[in-house]
Order: sequence, then C-alpha cells, then structure tokens
Amino acid sequence: MSPKFLKKYILPSDNHSFVGRIYDLSIVLMHFDTYDELSKHADCKYAYDVNDVLSALTRRTESLNMVGGMLWPTNTPKNFKEFPVSRYEWLTVTADVFLVRYISVVDCAMILVNEVFECGLSFEACTMQNLKRRPIPQKVLIHLGEMISDQGLLRKERNSRFHHGSERGFSSDDQMFWIGALFEHRYKEAVGQNGRPLPIERLFREGLVELQREFNGVMRKVVKQLNRLYDMLEPEFESRFSPKFRAGPFAHRGTA
Repeated sequence: MSPKFLKKYILPSDNHSFVGRIYDLSIVLMHFDTYDELSKHADCKYAYDVNDVLSALTRRTESLNMVGGMLWPTNTPKNFKEFPVSRYEWLTVTADVFLVRYISVVDCAMILVNEVFECGLSFEACTMQNLKRRPIPQKVLIHLGEMISDQGLLRKERNSRFHHGSERGFSSDDQMFWIGALFEHRYKEAVGQNGRPLPIERLFREGLVELQREFNGVMRKVVKQLNRLYDMLEPEFESRFSPKFRAGPFAHRGTA
C-alpha cells in the first residue's frame, strides 16, 4: 500500500517586523544614482547594505517553497517517457536542491549578522570561527551555532553528496526503483521475475513522502529560528542606525 502524501508546508519569508523595517528603509536607493554617492552617507549606506544581505536571506528562504513545489507536484506525467527525467532522477534533483538551499540559509544568516554588527568581513569569510573573533553578543553566536547543529545530518549529507559523490536511497527497494524508473523513462516497462511490472509508482511515492516528511520538519524549525534571530538583530540595528540617521540625510526625509 502506498503512503499518503503529507500536507504541504509553505514557508513565510518576510513576515517579521525587522524585515518590514529594512524593506521600508531600502527606498533610500531611489535618491541616488550610484552606490558610491549613497555610500557618502553613513545612514543610507548602513540601511542599504543590511537590506542587500537581508534580501538575499529572504530570497533564499522563499526559494525553499520551490522545493515544496517539486515535492508536491500538482500533477505528474502519465507517461514518464515524455518527461525530461525519470521518477528516480526527479527525486534526486529535488533532494539536491533541498540540501543546497536549506543548508545555505544559515550561511546567509551569518552574512546578515556580519552586516548588522558591521564586522567588516567579506562574504566568504563569514564563518562561525571568524564571527567569534568579532564583538558579537554571545546569545547571537549561540543561536547561530544551534542553527548549524540542527542541520546536523543534512549538513553532513550535503557535504558528502556534493564533495564525495554520495547518493541517498529513496525507497524500501532502491535498486529496483532505480532500474525500474530508468526502464520506464528510456526503454520498455521493466518486469520482475514473476512477469509483473515493477511497482515503480509505489516506490516513487515512498521516496516522495519521505522527502516531504523531512522537508516539513526542518522548514517549520528554520522559520522559528530565523524569527528568533530577527528578534535579536532588530534592536541592534536600531541602536546603530539611529545615530547615523540623526547625523545623515535620512533625517531630512522623515523616512525612519
């Protein structure tokens, strides 16, 4: 019996007040022709730079809904020979996209912390090791560390998958699923020793539901983690932005 599809979880990416505040301030870009001109004003530059990296983080978070679309397809082809990939390859591609984009959420979060606290690190240098050398509150560092720890086995799988060529299985009989999906997509339908067609549809559903379960679990958690991070960054941003604002051109536009 095939497992039932789970209820799809859709990630909110920009509901927090901190995100709305930064987005509102990003209108400053409209007042300048170039970034060089904008950079002459500390308040404008700070707001713009934080918005730039925060937007990257929210876009990356939002992109995980694309993975959800792949895990909950509105319809699958009746004939997979007409589809660009086999059922097995569909799950492989989905798992790849899921792992890369989910793991990189924390990397984007570290870049945001670097920008809010004005640490001056390049994007490539925004690692936990380097952030610990900067004057960042311990509670923020602990929270980032917990986010990394929660990624746990998925972070390890991402590394082994993309650096060592490892693959994951997708069903109770992964070898049968792989071969059956390959024949279904490129050749004639595969049959077992009993002469019956291999249960490709059931094995495909098994793999899809398992990925759905994994996706829903970590997505609910990552949204809570990001909101907690925004709770900590919001007052820090305001405490740094306000002095720059009082001394800069923003003060004359009534933007804050």
